[in-house]
Amino acid sequence: MKQFIFSKGNFSFLIFYFLFSIISIISIFLAEYNNNKISMLFVKQLFFYILGFFILYIIQKINIHTYKKISIPFFILTIIILVILLFSSNTIAPEVNGSKSWFNFSFFSIQPSEIVKTSTVLMMSYLISQKHFKLTSDIIKLFEIILIIMVPFILITKQNDIGNALFFLFLFLILTFIVCEKNKISLIIYSIISFIVSLFIFLSIYFPKYLTIFGFKNYQIKRVNSWIFPEKFTQNFSYQITQIINEMSKGKLYGTFSKNINYIDEQYNDFILSIIAKNFGFIGATFFIFIFFVFIYKILRISKKCENGTFYYYFLFLSSFSFLFGFIFNTYSTTSLIPVIGVSIPFISYGGSSLISNTILLGIIIKINNTIYKELSNDN
Repeated sequence: MKQFIFSKGNFSFLIFYFLFSIISIISIFLAEYNNNKISMLFVKQLFFYILGFFILYIIQKINIHTYKKISIPFFILTIIILVILLFSSNTIAPEVNGSKSWFNFSFFSIQPSEIVKTSTVLMMSYLISQKHFKLTSDIIKLFEIILIIMVPFILITKQNDIGNALFFLFLFLILTFIVCEKNKISLIIYSIISFIVSLFIFLSIYFPKYLTIFGFKNYQIKRVNSWIFPEKFTQNFSYQITQIINEMSKGKLYGTFSKNINYIDEQYNDFILSIIAKNFGFIGATFFIFIFFVFIYKILRISKKCENGTFYYYFLFLSSFSFLFGFIFNTYSTTSLIPVIGVSIPFISYGGSSLISNTILLGIIIKINNTIYKELSNDN
């Protein structure tokens, strides 16, 4: 264990893991404190972090090539779990806030959509690193990617978990940029997506009834409208984000520990950044953002030491994307730059499924880094 902690290839990442745990546990405690509640959630998060630490340790004991070999069966297994979730009874898979996203057992809950994000990163890293894949045309490459990504996307959309479903859409856009040799194809795809998003916003404002034909729920349409016209929905759909912004503004430069005027639901999860901004001010929020981007930069630096086009090379890039997706979308939602979609900040927001899934990604990253470090040491 001591060798694992102080190994040069591991230590710097474990420092980040420790910093994230401190930020997360304190923020979750303050989220409940600000809402005049006695918090025990931070104790659960501490347990998840302790469990995560042992998962990191176990991952280092497994041969690095194993992760490439298990990519396909692990992906298939997580897809089967998603299917089981859809057809499970409400006793073990209840609807929460309109979403059927959780297995709820006596002592713990599991959110399979978080786990399938990890398995898809492994699966896509495996696919695009294959020799036969690289030799095919851009159209065939995109067709294969779509076939795989559409499965979890559709299943998670069926759960009414739009935030996690969007992860797969943006993963597709990133993969398009990575695998397409012709920029024209990427430009066409990005243009189509931009047009669809613009059309959706336009229809939600002026012709919302047409969106219901395509399966969009009324509350989803109103959520977009409340983002564009928050002053019209201050008593319902934009109430929560209005309270969040009001509380964040109290933090100013150095922060304040004053309690919330009104109760704010899910502040320890979807709006965890607002806790950091309010209680530690602009300086505290900036410090956190800086740490997170240094963490991402460190991961991307490892990719420079990998052979271009390998499984491990792509895994580092896609893992970085996975972390950044949650961070950016949560930050943008909290500051009302985009509608609230319910995405957590990796390693910070409350939740065992999210933390363990991201810890698995980090564990494999550490294993790759440690392996590269040992190989370079042996060469010297």
